[in-house]
Amino acid sequence: MNLFHIFTQGILFGLTLSLMIGPAFFSLLQTSIAKGFRSGSHLALGISLSDVFMVFVAWYGVSTFFETGEARKISSILGGIIIVVFGIYTATRKHKTPKKRNLETVSKFQLKYIAKGFLFNIANIGTWLYWLIPVSVANSYNTSKEQITFLVSILITNLGMDLLKCKVSHELKRFLTDNVITIINRVVGIIIIIFGIYLAIATFLPEKTNIINNIH
Repeated sequence: MNLFHIFTQGILFGLTLSLMIGPAFFSLLQTSIAKGFRSGSHLALGISLSDVFMVFVAWYGVSTFFETGEARKISSILGGIIIVVFGIYTATRKHKTPKKRNLETVSKFQLKYIAKGFLFNIANIGTWLYWLIPVSVANSYNTSKEQITFLVSILITNLGMDLLKCKVSHELKRFLTDNVITIINRVVGIIIIIFGIYLAIATFLPEKTNIINNIH
């Protein structure tokens, strides 16, 4: 198959993933508004690194672990707890615009946001299950070159869209006061908490109402 055609298919998959609204999506917007584009881009990088990790896991078949009911329950509960903790932290933070003398510190490379993005995305079992789909599609291609092209195009598209979200959110910041950003923190924190609670209890819900169990 033509590599350009495979690349465009990967872009479409990447756009689909980037439009999924989950806790990482809201955290990305909130971080970019409250902390700026640089911090948001570091968070996006962490999310992208976790995507790469999940692709490797799915590629080598370790992801079958998540297909067992008991493992899925444990993963959902632990992931839900992690997301709830992040949500509480976000909701209880009061925003203050850094003074000029602190701007240099704020602009430095921030590993904590990369770690946060990585952990945040890893904690969501729904993202794990999503990656089973493009990996399965990649396995249908004839050569490793075609498979890698497809998966890399998804990862690049997803990272690019996340950086675009960061840029747009950061541009909005100039129109927002500290009080408004604090309110945004509260709202986003509550939304993230709700996601976390749902994730923690999702596997105990009936099959028809459980979004996670019906993803694939």
